[in-house]
Amino acid sequence: YYQDVLGEYQTKHTDNANRNNNLAMLCAALDGHVVQPGEEFSFNGVVGERTAERGYMPAPAYSGNRLVDQVGGGVCQGSTTLYNCVLLADLEVVFRACHGAKVGYVPLGLDASVNWLTTDFKFKNNWNFPIKLQAEVSDGYVKMKILGTDEKDYYIKMDARSYEDGDIIYATSYKCKYDKETNELISRDFDRTSQYKRIHNEAS
Repeated sequence: YYQDVLGEYQTKHTDNANRNNNLAMLCAALDGHVVQPGEEFSFNGVVGERTAERGYMPAPAYSGNRLVDQVGGGVCQGSTTLYNCVLLADLEVVFRACHGAKVGYVPLGLDASVNWLTTDFKFKNNWNFPIKLQAEVSDGYVKMKILGTDEKDYYIKMDARSYEDGDIIYATSYKCKYDKETNELISRDFDRTSQYKRIHNEAS
């Protein structure tokens, strides 16, 4: 079933050791996970609660649009990396929320925020075969792949545009389908709009 890469994406992580520990833990939880046809995937359901008892550490994370240290900080980079794999695999996004402010590891409009009990990232396997997740932290990157049986005669590229209106940044993402044989653009469809608050004294 898993001979084709349906979608792959990687994001560069920081040198914060606690944060990278959290990223490695969530990748271990996701790696090898299989989603059957028609099944809905829940990031929080698969990764579980991010607690100190389970080995998660305090690291910078957004609370609204403020950066604070919290246990499990950084896991949103994992959900964001997976979200981009899901988009490129043309899987059905069931629920996705953006951050309160922009993050540095992905273009505006292509992030997926998660928070235990309040905010999940969910997608559905709308293809006819099971899919399997691959996830790891290596060489300074969070790397993920969705493996399966590719039935598409097209591939996806995402295009995100943003503009500012006062202290609000609006980002609009588009899903672009290209013919596998000719590389010609088949369609460019609106995907979603995300809204962020501009921070004047952003933490590095």
